[in-house]
Amino acid sequence: MKKLITSSMLVLALVLVFISCSKGPKAPDIQGYATYTDPATGLSVEYPANWVKTTNPIRFVAFNDNSAKSRFARYDTEGFPGAKIDINIYEMDSTKNLDTVLVKSEKFTKDTYEQSNTTVAGLPAKKLTYTFQLASGVFYGETYAIQVNNTTANIIQFECFDGTYDKYKEAFDKLLQSFKPGNYPSTKPDTVNKTQEGPLPSTTLITKNGMGYSIKIPDNFSAERGPSKGVLESKNFIGTRRADCNIMVDVIDASKNKKLDNIVNDLKVNYKNATPQKTNMGGKDAYVMSYTFGRDVLSRVYFVINGTKLYRITMNWYKGEEKDYLPVFEKCIASFKFE
Repeated sequence: MKKLITSSMLVLALVLVFISCSKGPKAPDIQGYATYTDPATGLSVEYPANWVKTTNPIRFVAFNDNSAKSRFARYDTEGFPGAKIDINIYEMDSTKNLDTVLVKSEKFTKDTYEQSNTTVAGLPAKKLTYTFQLASGVFYGETYAIQVNNTTANIIQFECFDGTYDKYKEAFDKLLQSFKPGNYPSTKPDTVNKTQEGPLPSTTLITKNGMGYSIKIPDNFSAERGPSKGVLESKNFIGTRRADCNIMVDVIDASKNKKLDNIVNDLKVNYKNATPQKTNMGGKDAYVMSYTFGRDVLSRVYFVINGTKLYRITMNWYKGEEKDYLPVFEKCIASFKFE
């Protein structure tokens, strides 16, 4: 595991100057274990019995809570202290090897990962370890690419937000010890992910109100309670098509620190040390930073102060549908006003 940024504790202390110390939701304890076995592929593992699992012919996924699903879709900097187990079975041929399969599992930039050789269930494997500091704690992940035979590879992935890896390490170890690899089925499954696509964001915008502000959003988006912790209010504006395309507005108490320059400089470490750019939000001086925690999802975060409140507006969009999302989202951001 990489060494964490040495200034992280200092940054956390500075963040607490203007963000509430609310503890927020807790990661659930493990309540026993269950065994999952797929008769078609032979994949078999032990996993926490109280985790929420989803399966299809070549994939097994389990979350420590339903509330964790949306955070993993966007890799939000704040939210539920989620943990995930994700196992995929890949078909191999002469054009694929463990390295090419491993690349498919990578969500972040290359410099995030440390690679090593290992064995799982007596089979040769490659391991990736990756970690970084977020506002709410340490994100930690492990990925194992396992060569089962000439036609099959298995990918096992463990990922944890908010320093929960230590809490669930026993479960991950148990899964690796119990792991029996799956063979890619001789009859290909109809689909890897059975999803029903929702509509793209509407170009018709309607006004939604929050604590001291209004913003226009697509009329086919809903306003949900956001996942951010330690804030006065968090609203998540999101459609039904993709969980990684949304606009989120957080209202934070800034009564003890009204210097926006200092706040943004202190927080940029949580956004891959992105460079803050001056802009305008609601007729006031503001800052914006562009960043990404994944290869396929791009993000911008805006900071602006009005009175004693700091407004943090985050927008995320899927790179593959940027032409459909970004122009609409930019109109939403331009509509932001203080009430």
